[in-house]
Amino acid sequence: MRRQILILMALLLLLPACQKQGTLDLDGLAGQARGGDAAACRELVALLATPDTALGDRIYAMVIQVGEPLIPALLAQLTTTNADQRERVAAALGNLKAAQAVPGLVAILADSNLKRRYIAAWALGEIGAAEGITPLIAALDDDNDQVRRHATRSLIKFNQSAVLPLLTALSGANQRPAAGIVRVLGDIGDRRALEPLLQRVDGEIRGEVFLALGKLRDPRAESALITGLADSDWQVRMNAAMALGPIGTPKSIPPLTVTLDDDVMVVREWSARSLSMLTGHEVEYRDATGVLVAPYNVYH
Repeated sequence: MRRQILILMALLLLLPACQKQGTLDLDGLAGQARGGDAAACRELVALLATPDTALGDRIYAMVIQVGEPLIPALLAQLTTTNADQRERVAAALGNLKAAQAVPGLVAILADSNLKRRYIAAWALGEIGAAEGITPLIAALDDDNDQVRRHATRSLIKFNQSAVLPLLTALSGANQRPAAGIVRVLGDIGDRRALEPLLQRVDGEIRGEVFLALGKLRDPRAESALITGLADSDWQVRMNAAMALGPIGTPKSIPPLTVTLDDDVMVVREWSARSLSMLTGHEVEYRDATGVLVAPYNVYH
């Protein structure tokens, strides 16, 4: 370990001088690494520690181009304390879909002391190994909003393989992770989520639930969505009106006609949009100035 640290320090000290003198042959180094030269692989990965953003981006692009021969050297640096190198290594392993990196990426994701660890959440989604699902679900309760956002996007990439773990986690989840789970289930669109979602239509995250139910496009959710049109929270009413357009039946037309007179403009707008879908003809709503206008089509 001490020898590796000394090599890295030497590389970082030499790098500025090499750049100035034009003697750093990155293309040659990448060619050697591509050919399987282990020392060249280690050296190229070590150079990912540069604090120079432009140079780091150039070296990172080379690493991706070289690809698989660099995976062992990348794995060896996944626990580095150099933040620039750790982030580039994690991203590279994700891009290269290196399943061997999953344990190390999970460790990064769980370490709240590490900045920009959302890269690990992104990388787990790119790799797509099932072992990443549970840690990503746990990350939906992370204090860092970027971690939660990337965990959500990565779980969506797992598609139906994530549905059962998500439903299991939803049953005992508190508000913040439950909201993330519901968003993921909505985007995946698997109808196995219908009943668990319907059980939460009266809870604190009912707005998220209504959006997810609309994405499931299951008409069995219609009655719950109609009830949501009368909610005290305008965002919940808006989401219910939004969801009824794709899944509603003639049963939804009278209550949506009532919300055409809602106090909040976006509720009126989405009511008109959904009514237009359900009736087959254009329905207008009152805009902020009280003028009747037609909603623009968001479903193109």
